[in-house]
Amino acid sequence: MWERDPHTAAKHNLLQQYLKAWAPILMSRHDVISYAEGFAGAGVYKRGEPGSPVIAYEVFADAPHRLPKRMRVTLVEEDARRVKELQHQMELVRSRQTDSIPQRMTVDIRHGDFHPALPQKLRNTGALGKPRFVLLDSFGGPDIPFSLLQELGHHPRTEVMVTFEPAFLTRFAENHDGHRQLGDAAFGSQQWQAVFQQLSPHKFTSLREQYRATLRQPASHTRCTSK
Repeated sequence: MWERDPHTAAKHNLLQQYLKAWAPILMSRHDVISYAEGFAGAGVYKRGEPGSPVIAYEVFADAPHRLPKRMRVTLVEEDARRVKELQHQMELVRSRQTDSIPQRMTVDIRHGDFHPALPQKLRNTGALGKPRFVLLDSFGGPDIPFSLLQELGHHPRTEVMVTFEPAFLTRFAENHDGHRQLGDAAFGSQQWQAVFQQLSPHKFTSLREQYRATLRQPASHTRCTSK
């Protein structure tokens, strides 16, 4: 576990407010909806603040009181220690629920790399044919290949919140082939490398705008927010 910085707290607030609006709308129209995370973490921070899986579960647990539908939650985490703590945190939040909510909300926690584990799990459970929200909040670098966003976006009723830190590419990629290749995969092309010709004060903005332009490409139908 680590400290929750103000940036993470702001992301969690954004996620919570968005899901509060998203879940009732989708549950009013469909029998089953899905939520998935590719970097689920431990589910809790050092000072006891809830992680995104707990925040999302609590939002979804409130909706079935009004809309008796079913919810699938899929969480993928690569670190075995965080998986163990995440399982504990999800058991705690589920134990606080009453009535039949835990029976209507399945939680599947998987230990492994989010790609290709996450899309495989969504396919195996049939979630790719249902409305779903996918959170891909990486741990800093350009960990999320654009090809994954395209794959998710080819399915209707998909929403994705994806984040990454541009500082990794601006600081480490120019003179490191492996890091540049990670950037190429994240952006789906080498166009982002024009950032190396930018002055330092403009590099962050340049990468941010290039990534937003990438997400708007017609090949990707997934609705995304980027930081």
